[in-house]
Amino acid sequence: MGRVKRILSQRDGVTEVMLEMDHPVKKAINYDHITGKVSVGDWLILNTTAGSLSLGTGGYHFVIVNRAHETLPLSPGGHGMKVRYTPFQVKVPFVEEEFFHLRDSFNSPLDLEGRLICFGELHSMIPPLCAYFHYYCPNKPRIGYIMTDHAALPLAFSKNITQLKEKKLLDTVITIGNAFGGDLECVNIYSALQAACLVEKCDIILVSMGPGITGTGTRYGFSGLELGLYLDLAYRHGGLCCFIPRISFSENRLRHYGLSHHFITILKDILQSALTIVLPCLDKRRIRYLYKQLRENHLLDKYGVCIIDGSGIRDAMEYYGISVTSMNRGIREDPAFFYGIGASAKKALSSFYSLDRV
Repeated sequence: MGRVKRILSQRDGVTEVMLEMDHPVKKAINYDHITGKVSVGDWLILNTTAGSLSLGTGGYHFVIVNRAHETLPLSPGGHGMKVRYTPFQVKVPFVEEEFFHLRDSFNSPLDLEGRLICFGELHSMIPPLCAYFHYYCPNKPRIGYIMTDHAALPLAFSKNITQLKEKKLLDTVITIGNAFGGDLECVNIYSALQAACLVEKCDIILVSMGPGITGTGTRYGFSGLELGLYLDLAYRHGGLCCFIPRISFSENRLRHYGLSHHFITILKDILQSALTIVLPCLDKRRIRYLYKQLRENHLLDKYGVCIIDGSGIRDAMEYYGISVTSMNRGIREDPAFFYGIGASAKKALSSFYSLDRV
């Protein structure tokens, strides 16, 4: 238990508080629509697991109960459940059953009609992508983000999405599976892609999990594996698909140095679609290292490879004031990571639009 000492910040249904409690971590996150609003002096019951284990989200506890509230009202609309069969299940309106006028469309096979769909393993890839597409597209694109349930479940946990919405760089968010809090709630990736096309009329669709990922140091035991399955689905149904490489030359862990083993595993063992691997322009030593990884994993026999200048991502991020970090590293500390995003986005747009600026 902890007592609220002061309110640190409030945004879009999330309140961060400073606590008086016997624990080295003193901050907590409260989801207002689940556990009610908090005030200074309230006694809170907290989940301290992440803080005690010093996990990626270990800078915060999470509020389970605010003892100031005896009851809380149900959220409006719908009768679908997410985070099902747990004490924290929340009620949501599933778009598949709420949009009666589109019932026939949700009963029809998916047709992505050549829409651009970008898949990224890390949540931190979303802000640079949104900035790049807005900066370089000749017409303002309508961009949607599908957040999967293989990391953070509440969309409200993402400061990135709040920032993108405020800057009008992201038009809509669809949360699927047990992830919740999007503009639309969908049961799965199939119906989410339908909703992005039919309901939200998106030109560009981004697919990634929320903040935080699960990795075990094993070949297949990581949460991003889902992307290979989702990409193949989108490819088979007419999507113009782009798979963002995860590249780092600032990473101390060998399995994530150069091309991450997550990216390689998906390409080698999961994906069946005929994609082109896009690499950013880097110095010769680093390009040779990336090609060595591709060759050793027999990926040069399976995919085409192209090298594209992705440095334009820097101008886009600076223009819109995007200063996102990945693994606590920004574009200055790990330029290859961001140039990989820029190169993939540039290649995707060259297929999607005729752009003089690209």
